[in-house]
Amino acid sequence: MRSMLTRGPAKVEAMITPLIDIAMLLVVFFALVSQIGIADFVKLNLPKPSPTAAVPARNESRIVINAIANPNGDVSSWRFSGQDYATDTPGIQSLSNDVASAIRANPAAQVHLRADAIVKYTYISPVLDQVGKAAATAIPGHVVKLRLAVQPEKSGG
Repeated sequence: MRSMLTRGPAKVEAMITPLIDIAMLLVVFFALVSQIGIADFVKLNLPKPSPTAAVPARNESRIVINAIANPNGDVSSWRFSGQDYATDTPGIQSLSNDVASAIRANPAAQVHLRADAIVKYTYISPVLDQVGKAAATAIPGHVVKLRLAVQPEKSGG
């Protein structure tokens, strides 16, 4: 035990070789990066986008079908031209027949199906199928645009 106490103070030496290596690597890195910034850039003449919020909506003719939804996501009825249609098969068939006659009256019209984001897709799918078939058979060979417009859920706040 006595020999441990008689050793004397310990020498502390700093190893600066790794610090010199890191400093040299940093110097080389910054020298290379500064050369990249000096290179000439090609000037691009990109078109300026127009703000879409400032563009007025186009007056396209459309046929609008609205889903009347309950708060739990079930559709209670479909509304088209101020008339409500039931969600059962005969109601959807009657709706598609009325949409087909509206397409025959105005072939340039687009069909918009509007629903809230909470509406379950099981209610949307049969109406899309029937209205799509009605649009295809209304005027043979004529293409009708069928769009699904979804109102996003409102954030609580």
